[in-house]
Amino acid sequence: MAFEGIEGQAQAAHQLGALLRSGRLPHALLFLGSAGTGRLATARELAGVLLCSEAAEPDESCGRCTDCRMLAADTHPDYAEVGLPEGRQALPLQAVRDVQHSAGLKPVRAARRVFVVRDAERVTEEAANAFLKTLEEPPGGCVFVLIASSLRRIPETIVSRCRPVRFTNIAPDVLGRHLEAQGYGPDDAHWLAGRCWGAPGLAERLGRAGLHELNRELIARLQSASPDDNLSLSDWLAGQARGAGGASAREALQDMLECLAVYCRDLALLAAAPQGPHPLVNRGSEPELRERSAGGSAEQFLDHADTVMETIEMVGANAQMRLALDRMFTLLCGAATRPT
Repeated sequence: MAFEGIEGQAQAAHQLGALLRSGRLPHALLFLGSAGTGRLATARELAGVLLCSEAAEPDESCGRCTDCRMLAADTHPDYAEVGLPEGRQALPLQAVRDVQHSAGLKPVRAARRVFVVRDAERVTEEAANAFLKTLEEPPGGCVFVLIASSLRRIPETIVSRCRPVRFTNIAPDVLGRHLEAQGYGPDDAHWLAGRCWGAPGLAERLGRAGLHELNRELIARLQSASPDDNLSLSDWLAGQARGAGGASAREALQDMLECLAVYCRDLALLAAAPQGPHPLVNRGSEPELRERSAGGSAEQFLDHADTVMETIEMVGANAQMRLALDRMFTLLCGAATRPT
């Protein structure tokens, strides 16, 4: 059966297989999940099943026929993908118009046409309204697969006309092994997998940005932080955010602040039960964390985490980054020296 090679997605594979075997595959599917969980690979496998001309079962593709070979070579005339154009932040109306035009044509080789729309949560309002008409009155023989990371930015009118298929994050220990195979050290792989909650695409992005290395430096600086260090810490973290490549300064800063929230979470675990084994995300810094946690209570470190999360929200709401950081580090560094 198709889809069995998509690791960690047995539920999605079962759902799609059942729809294919029943002959009730809807004309529009919405693949929801984090980047790297196999959404696009599954959409392409589904296209292979739908376009294959010699499959023995309704939920399989032969992999040998001309249609299968053309799809593998990205030359099948009845398959198309659209997504964010290079340098754009939103899926434009023209991309939807192109899909509508192609969907109105008869299939060239197969019994149907398959369209995969990546980055569906980035669709503009104008493009969403245009696409809605296609979903409401779908051309015969067309299957649309929309791929998105969440429902928050997709209009409900679009969502209501699609069958959702959910892709779950990978277990952190499994993701950690994948990252080790890519060359990360065991502690860095463990941290990236835990920091990213098992989301492979996020772990790969943050790994490329070197966030595991920055996290080690962040912990080292926080270990001996005093009230007098608040402004220097703000300077340092703001500078790291401004210098991050491939992302806006605000997005980069939010990624870094989430590292700090995870650090506070680990400290709270150790402060609550110093002797017990704990699933620390910052496993490689456990000796330093144990030393730091001895000076505070679980409630105090949870308050620290709340302060960090408030700062993440402030940055996302376009507050001045430096002022938000000054406020946060003043609270954290001051609290670090108060008796508990």
